[in-house]
Amino acid sequence: MVEIKDFYVGQFYEKNFVVSEEAGMEFAKISEDYNPIHLNSEAASKSRFGKKIVHGMLIGSYFSGIIGNKFPGAGSVYISQEIFFKRPVYYGSEVTIRVEISDINLERKRIGLKTQCFDKDRSLLVDGNAKILFE
Repeated sequence: MVEIKDFYVGQFYEKNFVVSEEAGMEFAKISEDYNPIHLNSEAASKSRFGKKIVHGMLIGSYFSGIIGNKFPGAGSVYISQEIFFKRPVYYGSEVTIRVEISDINLERKRIGLKTQCFDKDRSLLVDGNAKILFE
């Protein structure tokens, strides 16, 4: 079993994938966020973005999946998440989700994380920080 002492500042995990419209539809059902900017091509075409954009919190949910299942993984309990949406994420975009350890408090069993999303050119789309309790 992995323990907090096994981690170090600068250690990271990345996941690359394409954000699908199907994922956006499923997220809309779960979150009940049916904002047309995310789901309706005609309405979104009239927005400043010109086309449908991915729900920001859908991207945030990918951080949660990584933290709880992959890195740091089982034993991670979210304490907080700060998130900044820098640029829109469009459906069909190839993105990289990155979670990096920024600090570790062994005494309190807490880990600070940088949570970021980049496009295929490594432009920052979403930036943030999370704190977790590591059991």
